[in-house]
Amino acid sequence: MASTPQTPTPIHLDGTTLEGGGQLLRVALCLSSLTRKPIHISKIRGKRSGGGGLKAQHLTCVQWLGQASNANIDSAELKSKEITFIPSKIVEQFNSVLDAGDVRIKQSTPGSVNLVLQAILPYIIFSGVETPIRICIDGGTNVSNSPSIDYVIQVLIPMLELIGIPHIGIQIHSRGWSQGSATVGIVTYTISPMRERLSAFQLLNREEIVSVTATIIAPKDTERQFREELDVMFERRQSRFFGYAGDHDGGIDTTFEDSHHDKRYYLLLVATTSNGMKLGRDWLYNRGFRAGKLEQIIPTVVKKVSDDLLTEIEHGGCVDEHLRDQLVVFQALAKGRSKVYGGKRKDVLMEPSLHAKTAQWVAKEVLGVEFDDEGGCEGIGYLSHNVDKNDVTGDDVAKDLQSMNISS
Repeated sequence: MASTPQTPTPIHLDGTTLEGGGQLLRVALCLSSLTRKPIHISKIRGKRSGGGGLKAQHLTCVQWLGQASNANIDSAELKSKEITFIPSKIVEQFNSVLDAGDVRIKQSTPGSVNLVLQAILPYIIFSGVETPIRICIDGGTNVSNSPSIDYVIQVLIPMLELIGIPHIGIQIHSRGWSQGSATVGIVTYTISPMRERLSAFQLLNREEIVSVTATIIAPKDTERQFREELDVMFERRQSRFFGYAGDHDGGIDTTFEDSHHDKRYYLLLVATTSNGMKLGRDWLYNRGFRAGKLEQIIPTVVKKVSDDLLTEIEHGGCVDEHLRDQLVVFQALAKGRSKVYGGKRKDVLMEPSLHAKTAQWVAKEVLGVEFDDEGGCEGIGYLSHNVDKNDVTGDDVAKDLQSMNISS
């Protein structure tokens, strides 16, 4: 798309870069909407099977952020492999999408509600709106290869609070599943936008693990076997959870919920540290259900999830693999240098996941920020134009205008 004197040339992002999936699209749309910088994404989800392009969940994000930022969007339709997204340069004091206080986002399929949230959450948090926003999203709460609503409640939200984000309330009206018969659920998130810049945060010292919780969602008649498998696993591995030098008397605090389907098995394990950090790993079982082999599902799930969590614990990092990529946007938008320690294995720093590297790359392309090998980033100190500038210094306002590419 040709540029005009009023419209800078859109920042081009190749959708096959690094992870090459929906992460790139979600982060780019969010940052573009906030900073009013136009973007052009080609080869959308180019590394995905089935030809890539926009799926319904991605289109939902494009349309909502487009409406919120009054963007001019080209090629926003299902299966589109490229889009141009140009937010309006006119910064409105009244945002009709948010100031109403209640937002409804409907999906007719169990596309992950939490991936939609991932795309729009920073926009809402940094919108500068004065009152809490209730976002009701239809879709999947428990979807393969996506953050579950249980992980969001137990890991993501507490960790966001640790870095200075106001508490996000969640009400699960009904669950939506990708496994078993596909069902669409409904979740309401209550989000309080910030009225000031997010201060730089340091997640550098994890301290000791003090508790482990298990959340099981499975067929009702499997509850006893699940609990027994977890007890046996924990008895054998207790010293690895709490450290070889300790003699921890506790066990796993377990909750069970009926999944109401014989092909829905979900387990989340969360370790909490003495300074309130959370490490979580989970799995929605998505392998075959062969007759005569069903009794192996539960031990398989328990072993995989406990193995994954122990890997996170033993590398000493302050965040798990999946949380690390979700903090990238907040590091990039914070004021000052934020650092997130991802741990070491054999004295070598843990590399960020492809998802995290992708988010870092997008932040660099759109905002110009750099991430170092130790998880550090000097953020731009983003502040919404809906916030009263009398509360900040003139230098802060000038920096904000510059970072948003808007002249004063």
